[in-house]
Amino acid sequence: MKGLAAHVTPVIPALVVIGFFVWFANWIPQTRWQPPQKLAITDAMSPAELAALGATLVRQRGCMTCHTLEPGAGVKGGGRGPNLADIAARRARGVQGGPGNLAEYLAQSLYEPGAYLVEGYANIMPASTGAPAKLGYEEIVAVVNYLQSLGGRPSVKIGDIARPAGAPAASAPVAAAPGDAKGLFEALACAGCHSLEAGKKVLGPSLDAGTLRQAAAARKMSLEAFLLEAIVDPKAYESKEFPPGVMPQDYGAKLTGAQLRSLVEYLAGRKP
Repeated sequence: MKGLAAHVTPVIPALVVIGFFVWFANWIPQTRWQPPQKLAITDAMSPAELAALGATLVRQRGCMTCHTLEPGAGVKGGGRGPNLADIAARRARGVQGGPGNLAEYLAQSLYEPGAYLVEGYANIMPASTGAPAKLGYEEIVAVVNYLQSLGGRPSVKIGDIARPAGAPAASAPVAAAPGDAKGLFEALACAGCHSLEAGKKVLGPSLDAGTLRQAAAARKMSLEAFLLEAIVDPKAYESKEFPPGVMPQDYGAKLTGAQLRSLVEYLAGRKP
């Protein structure tokens, strides 16, 4: 009996400790993550109601990953895209040579973000009807109303602005010599989302040699194969540290084989 007691005695405190942590874990309120729900938008909604939904969409679909809302900071703000604060007041008359009114300008900026670029910003924003935002027509109208409310008054109802074209525009080839990899890197505005310095994070992962080699090893791929996959099929591997679906998906169509090879060799050949 003494031998049995010697074995049982140390077990009792352990069971008490385990029981406490089990109780404590179950006492903590449990939450369950749910994916964003599709917002119900109807033709009967007023511009103000649509603007309220637009505010949710702008945050839900990742727009604020690059844009900021910094009152008093001017158009620059602190983001990779223009500051949206007071955009309605700044663009009340649209843009010279483009849409002449605010609603049409805002719609164009969502459908064709490269049609007019604010000085100092690269052409890195994808069309809002595609990934990652994937806004439908009614959602576009809601976002336009929300943007109108930033320094102005929402005024657009469903049907007031044009619907997106049925087919996306073909990707325009990148005008950069295949042998000029550094120029190609700049032409694609890669530096807007990636740093070439170790440990410096921007919107996407750093492209320094050490980080790239680690990522390739994690995928059990050669560095060159990993880089090629990352450029032409960025959704194949996305780090959980960074927002998904941001990198353009059409580089495989925009770049020639020679340009792809040149870019891969440039990134793979950089010394740690």
